[in-house]
Amino acid sequence: MTIYTAVADFLLYAVFSYLAGSIVLKFVPDDKKPRISESKALLLICVAGIAFFSLAPLIELAFFLNDDKGWARTFLMVLIESRIGHGWLITLALSLILGIAIFFNSSKYNQGYYLILLILVLGYFSHVASLSLWAGFASHSLHFFFMTIWAGVLLHIAWFSTDNSNWRRFLAWFTPYAIFCMVALLASGIFIMLYFVEPENYANSWVLPYGQLLLLKHISIIPLLAAAFINGFLNNGKGDRVWLKVESFLLFFVFLFTAFMSKQAPPHEINHTLRVEGAAPLVVWLKGEQFIPIDASIAWSTNGVLLLGLGGLLLGMMILSSYRQVSSWLPFLFSTGFIVTVYMGLMLNVSF
Repeated sequence: MTIYTAVADFLLYAVFSYLAGSIVLKFVPDDKKPRISESKALLLICVAGIAFFSLAPLIELAFFLNDDKGWARTFLMVLIESRIGHGWLITLALSLILGIAIFFNSSKYNQGYYLILLILVLGYFSHVASLSLWAGFASHSLHFFFMTIWAGVLLHIAWFSTDNSNWRRFLAWFTPYAIFCMVALLASGIFIMLYFVEPENYANSWVLPYGQLLLLKHISIIPLLAAAFINGFLNNGKGDRVWLKVESFLLFFVFLFTAFMSKQAPPHEINHTLRVEGAAPLVVWLKGEQFIPIDASIAWSTNGVLLLGLGGLLLGMMILSSYRQVSSWLPFLFSTGFIVTVYMGLMLNVSF
């Protein structure tokens, strides 16, 4: 069930991003963007996806609470009586309205308005909002908003543009736009993270599944930023969408780690969570069984240092490949290798 809900979250991020990108690009004049092939049917499928994929937490909760009354009755009870059930009903209603607006070619302002309302609903019923209502609601909503409007434009231009026309004019506004979104994402992401992991316990949290996925997410952001730098500055004016595709692949890594991380027990009390949930499987495989109290410290090892060095080399090769005409798979493989080797290197250089 955890895999199902995590995959549903991942797909939810994707459909939100596609819709957000479509709406943002409607506000951009035609002479400042490449020609884009857009399907109304795909937009409507994405709207339906919002309602469908956001249903996953309700299904999970209904399975958890299911008893001799039957699953259907339990699901109905969750839908009517629980907070997440109310949130999904609002999401369903807004999705229907947005779908109607898209089907009848309503104005871009109406479409943007309903999409923002959907993002606000998602933020209001998020986990962090349950810990601190208004601060959590604002931070999650802003984080999700900036993620979707950046990722959405990136996806449309990388995969759905039909030519490289107006490339310089596109980059002239997209580069500062992307930088602003990244800064806002990093700031809001750190703010949200502090609700779950205290700074002094960041390394300690790596012993848990949540901490492992948080670490992988943070490592994957590094090649993502490198790809964004290449697209904004090194690839400026070339009209080469290969690196936009690389950036979108790496963005999906971040989406995937975030989706699975959100389904793990947060490390509010690391020793207690370890006692109840146990250590992450990869930690047990790499470091053996772990016991409380957890106190992470640096423990340099030859293999760990070599892996970190290899990770740096792979990142350098990724950047250097931007100077050659290469398939998008090659820098993507360098990026994936960087994530794996740096993760392994860090784990081999830490002791719990």
